[in-house]
Amino acid sequence: MRFAEKVALGYAYGTSLLAWMVDGPPRPFSATFAVTNRCNLRCSYCNCPSLDPTHLDLARVDVLFDRLRALGVRRLGLAGGEPMLRRDLPDMIAAAKRRGLWVSVNSNLTLFARHPGRLAGADLVYTSLDGEEDAHVAARGDGAHDGVLDAIGRLVRGGTPVIAICVVTEHSTTQLPALFRQADALGFRLHFQPQCTDAEIVRGAVTVPNDALRAFWRELVAEKRRGRPIVSSTAYLETLAAWDDFGVSAYTEPGTRCAAGHGFLYVDPLGRAHPCAYTKGKTAPVDLLADDWRATWSRDTPCTRCSVGPMLEFNLLFQRPLASALASARTYG
Repeated sequence: MRFAEKVALGYAYGTSLLAWMVDGPPRPFSATFAVTNRCNLRCSYCNCPSLDPTHLDLARVDVLFDRLRALGVRRLGLAGGEPMLRRDLPDMIAAAKRRGLWVSVNSNLTLFARHPGRLAGADLVYTSLDGEEDAHVAARGDGAHDGVLDAIGRLVRGGTPVIAICVVTEHSTTQLPALFRQADALGFRLHFQPQCTDAEIVRGAVTVPNDALRAFWRELVAEKRRGRPIVSSTAYLETLAAWDDFGVSAYTEPGTRCAAGHGFLYVDPLGRAHPCAYTKGKTAPVDLLADDWRATWSRDTPCTRCSVGPMLEFNLLFQRPLASALASARTYG
């Protein structure tokens, strides 16, 4: 990340944090935009391919990016579904960069060999990796591993950093040695997140016992302290190592505030904004092409505490700002 980008992103986060602390008008510094629900895979825990397959055309994406930039957003994640199914993905990345946004893309990378140019311009690529091929395919389906490691290697050698997301399920809890070996060989880093339940964008149930999952997260804390290439923050890993019931991904805890909608938000493929991806289908959306988030959003969330990977990390940025911001700067800077 260039120095000017660090300054701009840091200023946006600081402004967002201040607005949240004084309970002022929402000023999200980060947004995730699902560019499509369509996907070429059928992962066992993801429901996106069964949702509405329609999405915004590029002209309306331009309008959306203007609205996000006006809100204060400086970090934009492009997700799906599978973003690389959209031929105009490079145009979207370029449009976001013209507005001074720092851009990441979440892709399973199975289409990279055919369309490497579709990730051109991305500042960071997130992908999916659950261990050796058999474990990865068991969770994500036939063809899910095809070309992924080669794509990661090509991206890293070309100067694009890659973070592989491992969803912690019965298929991946035995895969740490393989994941660390692959990360060290190819030069990527790892983020771990629990399998989520009870949301429109997910499916399936957690089958690993809670005590076994807590032991796995404690092992990750120890591995991070040993210097393994884990980008998940220590506070995040420790929170999950103490999580009571992984069958409950979110709940309301009295006295706890959630920063969703204030510091970050989620936008579905039709431009409808939600406080976060987990709240899709649980709160009334705001059409960002027609309405202003600050004036229209109810400022309500159905929960205040969660184990949902990205949202937990974002919430830590607001609940423990100094330690979490320093950890984030070391990870992504």
